[in-house]
Formats: sequence, C-alpha cells, structure tokens
Amino acid sequence: MVASIRSLNSRWVAWAFSAGYLVVSAVVGVVLLTMPKAGLATPDSQTSYVSGDEVPSPEIMVSPAPAGFQWVRGPEDLETVIPDGWQPVSAGQPGAMRAVDPSDPERIVGYGGAAATSADIVGVHIAYEQGFADRATAYRRVDLNSATYGGHPAVEWEFVHRDGRELQRVHSLYWLAGGVEYFVFASSPNDQWNRMKPVYDAMVANSRP
Repeated sequence: MVASIRSLNSRWVAWAFSAGYLVVSAVVGVVLLTMPKAGLATPDSQTSYVSGDEVPSPEIMVSPAPAGFQWVRGPEDLETVIPDGWQPVSAGQPGAMRAVDPSDPERIVGYGGAAATSADIVGVHIAYEQGFADRATAYRRVDLNSATYGGHPAVEWEFVHRDGRELQRVHSLYWLAGGVEYFVFASSPNDQWNRMKPVYDAMVANSRP
C-alpha cells in the first residue's frame, strides 16, 4: 500500500451543459439535500517496511495520518482521512459515507465510490450540476473545474446553497480510477469555510486510490 500526498491540477470548465447522469453525483446530491441537521502528511513522515525474506518483496510504504486526522476506509476500497473524533456512518445511499463534527453538526465530510457509468466525468457533472441547481435553494456556483488527480481524470466542484436558514458551502472532488468514480467532499456554513477548508485540503492530499 503506497501512501503519498496527492496532487490536483485543474482548469475552469466552460463547456455547455450535456446530457448524462452519474450514480456517485446523485448520491452526493441526495446526501447534501437530505442531511439531518443536528497538517498534511509528507513523504518524509512515511514509515517503510521491507520483508526479511531471502527474496526481497516489494517495499510497502505506510504513512501516518496527518496530525489531528484519522484514516478511514470507504466503499470500493477508498481510503482517506477525516478529523479525529468524527464518527463515520453510512450516508443512507449505496457507496457513500459521511461524518459530522460532534461539536458542530453543520460541519460535515463525505466520501465514497461506486462503479462509473460513463468515462465522460466532466460532461456528466456539468449535466448533474444543472439538475442540482434546480432542486437546491439559492444555489450559486463558486467553481466547476476539470482536473487531473493522481494521474486520474477528475472534476472539482465548489458551490453555495441555502440549507435551512444558513448558506452552506460545499467543496467536492470526484475522480475516475479503475472503472470506479470516487469522491470526497467537505461542507460547512459559508461564513465558517475558512475553518473547514483545511479539512477538505487534507482529504484531497491523502485520499487513494
């Protein structure tokens, strides 16, 4: 198992809306719309384990979770980090998990994966955004970027919508690997996003595959 900080390169999406639908997108949308109210690792910090057999086996790299975070495993063998003390639970949809800040239930993270239904990750997310915007209240796009994540095609989506009385900010990353679409997202009240952004950044830097 090789653990390394993942890089994310992205560019703004300006294509017209196209037809399509993605199961993972729908899962995240349902989770966000029905949610109940209520330091990054570095290569130098990795620990190396080498087999003592006569014929050396491949080296296995295992990194500790960043300070203040814990490793979690999600659907389709996704691995990522979430803050210490946040308890992961099923999000109520196949392929999705979520965890809530025990001291502030409006601070939420989610992660998961499901079989991809299309290789056109950009097109399906542009199309899905249109449907989500129609269902959500006071939706405003912050960014929708095509991206490359760990060498995989990806989409990064950030937006604001009204959830109850407050504006909620959501930042999510989707990527395709081995026929599976994976995702991570973080969400918090818009006026508290500066506290939540480091959580999102840690998840992006430490997710795999």
